Amino acid sequence: MLRAALLTLLVLLILPAAADAACRTVPTAAVYYDSPAVRVAYDGKDVVACLRATRTERVVAPEDDYLGVEITGVDGDRWLTYSTYVDDGSKGQSRPYTSDVMLDLQTGVTVSENGDEWFPGGELASRYKGLVAYYADGRSEVLDPGHHPLLDEYARHGRRIYWQSDNGRPKTALIDLPGVTPLPAGRPVRATAMAGCPARRGARLVARFRRLVVTRKGRDTRVCLKGRTTRLGDVTGVEAVSGYELAYVRPGYAGHVNAVTGVRHELPRAQGQHAARLRTVAARDRYGVLRAWSDVGPARILTTAPARSVAVSPGYVYWLAADGTPRAAKIRRNG
Repeated sequence: MLRAALLTLLVLLILPAAADAACRTVPTAAVYYDSPAVRVAYDGKDVVACLRATRTERVVAPEDDYLGVEITGVDGDRWLTYSTYVDDGSKGQSRPYTSDVMLDLQTGVTVSENGDEWFPGGELASRYKGLVAYYADGRSEVLDPGHHPLLDEYARHGRRIYWQSDNGRPKTALIDLPGVTPLPAGRPVRATAMAGCPARRGARLVARFRRLVVTRKGRDTRVCLKGRTTRLGDVTGVEAVSGYELAYVRPGYAGHVNAVTGVRHELPRAQGQHAARLRTVAARDRYGVLRAWSDVGPARILTTAPARSVAVSPGYVYWLAADGTPRAAKIRRNG
């Protein structure tokens, strides 16, 4: 996320739909994210977020024809992150990016500090004065005055942030997140044909992450990618961790599935004691054993001592010991 500091001016429009109208129709191929709460899609060069419960739209539109907007993520059905770039015809990372922005779909407030890591309602950034948390309401606070600007192994569990110190030891702090509520869900969305996946009769859409489509009928949750479907069971939460992989939880387990191959990996978990990122899942079971699985090897035990506030970064699993000391275990080479 560290890119050129030039900020591009964009027009943020709030377009309320009529009380008896729905949000605009967009081609299914243009949808980046979809759920019962919000649909985010491209409409030409604009990015359009439809808030289903209130039938209102937020539109991110380039101010000039030579500028473009690229969606980078949707967090918690409320926070949209995107990048702006000069549209010179180049693709991917070769594009001349100008800024990174987080938009609160509920309030319209934005954060743009060109930092290192987003969190719901703000951004972490390494600055000359240390590790700084910038919030959507305009506040900022220094979390670690001695933080080295190249050490960006961040992880988060709720309000708790973890990172690596200069000597490689884990550090932690609580960020002062504003009190927010998720966007309310609208009516259930039928699981129609989309992204190469067939319609599923009687099923409802849980979420669509670009080409990954998750549907549910009763206790039967499935993920589909380009027509290939994998059953996951009675899933209660999902998160896309790549363009073709999904982290999920079901009663007693936390799991990871590769939607291309259908291969699943699961760890036993106690209620709420799990974390996932990239191709890594960590979970503490009801006996207090903390395990981690990643694609670089089989699942392994990290500790049998009391552990809480488990979080995962690209290369580490973090947790708090019984005395509140942060602990970490490296689980991926080079992150």
